[in-house]
Amino acid sequence: MSFAFATPFASTRRVADYLAAVAVCWLTAAVALPLRDRLDLPDIVMLFLLAVFVVATLLGRGPAVVASFLSVALFDYYFDTPHHLLFLGDTEHVLTLAIMLAVGLVTAQLVSRAAAKADDAQARERETRQLYEVARDMAGARDGTEVLEAARHYLSDRGLSGNLVVADDDRLADRAEGHHLTGIASFPLRAGTKVRGVLAVTPLDDRTGLADTQHRAVEALASLAALALERIHYAEAAQRAELLVADERLRSAVLSSLSHDLRTPLTTLVGLADTLAEGRGTLPADAAETAGVIRDQAQAMHKLLSDLLYMARLKSNSAPLRREWQPFEDVVGSSLRLAENVGPDRHVIIDLAPDLPLIFFDAVLIERVLCNLLDNAFKYARPGARISLAARLASAYLEVSVCNDGSEFPAGRIESMFGLFVRGTNESSIPGAGLGLAICKAIVEAHGGSIWAENCVGGACVRFTLPRLTPPAVVSEDEP
Repeated sequence: MSFAFATPFASTRRVADYLAAVAVCWLTAAVALPLRDRLDLPDIVMLFLLAVFVVATLLGRGPAVVASFLSVALFDYYFDTPHHLLFLGDTEHVLTLAIMLAVGLVTAQLVSRAAAKADDAQARERETRQLYEVARDMAGARDGTEVLEAARHYLSDRGLSGNLVVADDDRLADRAEGHHLTGIASFPLRAGTKVRGVLAVTPLDDRTGLADTQHRAVEALASLAALALERIHYAEAAQRAELLVADERLRSAVLSSLSHDLRTPLTTLVGLADTLAEGRGTLPADAAETAGVIRDQAQAMHKLLSDLLYMARLKSNSAPLRREWQPFEDVVGSSLRLAENVGPDRHVIIDLAPDLPLIFFDAVLIERVLCNLLDNAFKYARPGARISLAARLASAYLEVSVCNDGSEFPAGRIESMFGLFVRGTNESSIPGAGLGLAICKAIVEAHGGSIWAENCVGGACVRFTLPRLTPPAVVSEDEP
């Protein structure tokens, strides 16, 4: 072990320091002895005092004490009268010894403090430089692996090893246990209010804990690692968002192009099929029936392409809102007239709050939302079931709901029902392409509202909100 070699070396060095103190005192005596008859005793005392000061400055407190006693003894033996007689009991010698001891101890203490401050300043400068280097390395890191590599290099210089686990949530204990993360000390990598991971540190030697300086250094390292992981997280999120935006733009462009190019031939096909179906007198019955089926399917395809084209326009923000202050009751009535699946066996219950204020919205677009929701409610309702359309005032919104007595939304898929080409039942005899709710979501969010779906007793409901703004003041024509 390193301690077996460190102890003899330290002892040898201390013995050399004491021998050097003795040598300095004898050297001072050798220099002053030829001048004994030319110098006064106070001058010779000052020489020995200088020797004690030098020893205290260079060698420390213990050698300074030895130098003080030896200097007094040499002064008394060689310079004080009678010569070559050692007598340390008088008051003058005691006072001289006390002064030399005081000078030696005070000097050694001052030098020790200055050396400690210098060492501390160098250590802080070295620590700052190393933190700067690891911060620079982490600033250029592209993933958690590079952050861990920089952290391990920093820890190895301090006799430590570390392991890093990047977490996507605050359940660090479970995540650490799953990765077999062990160590004497664990430091959460917290950036703001989010914990990005945990850093576990273990000494490379047999120690069972971290020193205070090591603990502070690892805390600083954990802060840098947390900031680096936070930056990497948001950089990856921004990259994913850019890819999603580019993908959405490409899909909208393709849908818009296909829808636009196919609408013209489909319009022609609908017209020809309609002409054949109406010429019943000139066609056999089965041919006329087939022509009617072709017309109906072509109309359904035409509606699908129209929805695709409209959805592409909404996604590309090329369908501007034409909002006006108007009563919501009017758009409810027009939506019921336009809904496709209204039949004699369908019972629609209208429940509108009394004295609804004017709402600022695009009547054509909100009418389309209500038509899509009513169409879905009619398609998935049981025969003879009731459909309800209600509107009530909330704090800052108008909340509208369309519910039916029929099948519920699939469990676990309610949040995804507003995606493109998502249907409640993938394999179903009910016609549809899964665009109605996606169009509703785009229109409602363009108005600054929100839309959601939920299951109710015996059926399903879709609710959406429109902002309840303050209408402008009406100025009378009679006012100046």
